[in-house]
Amino acid sequence: MPGHGRSPLPAAAIATHVAIGLIGLFPIALAFAAGQGWFERHFLPSFGQTRAFQWNMVQAFRLLLGAAGLALLLLVRSWALRAVFRGEGRRALVSALSILLAVAASLTATELVLRTRTWRATQENAPRKEPVRRHDALLGWDLAPGQTRRVEIDGRAVDYAIDATGYRAVSPASRIDFTRPTLIFAGESIMFGYGLNWRDTIPARVEAALGVQTANLAVPAFGTDQSLLRLRRELPRFARPAAVIILFTPFLLDRNLDRDRPHLDPRLGWHAAEPPRLRLVELGRRLVRYRGDAAIADGVTMTQNALRAAVAAARAQGAEAIVVVPQLLPEDSSERTVRIRVLDEGRIPYLLVPLDPGWRLSIDRHPDARGAAAIAAAISAMLRPAVEARPAR
Repeated sequence: MPGHGRSPLPAAAIATHVAIGLIGLFPIALAFAAGQGWFERHFLPSFGQTRAFQWNMVQAFRLLLGAAGLALLLLVRSWALRAVFRGEGRRALVSALSILLAVAASLTATELVLRTRTWRATQENAPRKEPVRRHDALLGWDLAPGQTRRVEIDGRAVDYAIDATGYRAVSPASRIDFTRPTLIFAGESIMFGYGLNWRDTIPARVEAALGVQTANLAVPAFGTDQSLLRLRRELPRFARPAAVIILFTPFLLDRNLDRDRPHLDPRLGWHAAEPPRLRLVELGRRLVRYRGDAAIADGVTMTQNALRAAVAAARAQGAEAIVVVPQLLPEDSSERTVRIRVLDEGRIPYLLVPLDPGWRLSIDRHPDARGAAAIAAAISAMLRPAVEARPAR
């Protein structure tokens, strides 16, 4: 007598159930894996994004992954199984493949559109940014010489003057005397004096405190490798460099990993800009600032070697060398981790300058005049004994 149990599921239904179930579980598993520990390993502190913003972006991404997985498990799987039981499995499969092909085609079209324009680093082709940049084959970009630009920052008028050598100065007519003892400053926007008039910048304050000529080689948005390259190019012009001061902050490590500009590898070998293989993927990565383990490790090594090379270049010219590190209080654990990994573990001596949370521009985390004054005072105090003991020539 035949049994009265439930009919076995068709093989197609079983295959559909298992396949969509596994596909749906995959994004959910990824969402669970991308927790706090994963976030701390793969997201470096960024000057342009707060840590809270970065974490919120990751949380939103996790929610999207989880929602996509649940939609596959609860909605798509049920729809597919109903289609199989109605004998419309093949039609449902064709519909699903058509949707996937449409998505793939749209992504491919977007990628092709992005490739119609030459890929450049953000700062390399920025004619509207002040002060005006210009393309430089070695560095990626530097400052157009002989310019004065006025901008409004924090409700104040700020004048950026660049002299004939391409250094920030009190006016375009200023002239560096390359035969005089000189304190040379290298770095990025903090050392350049973003948002500050000349008299409030770190080099100007140190010059006033010590009575020694200064040269500001810093260029906004530079990485540590770019600062080293410019220092190597400019340092031989100075007959009597008294000291070289190069700025580093933990925020720079993320920037140091960029490859779409001229850059140095961990052995300090120079490489031309490398456009991303998939530009759409790179745009997404820049939004969330994800970095792989190998890229971070290479970036740490390159940064350490670049700072050592800057110090060695200064000492080879008979100059003092200082790596100065503004510490934006309260220091986030990710910033402290980078500082320790790059500098302490790299055994690179540095001058740590704590900055009060209120000593920043209201629009971002650049030091204001009080922050720059604190950095300049620390540098001046460290250099004063050597400057006073330096024999006149």
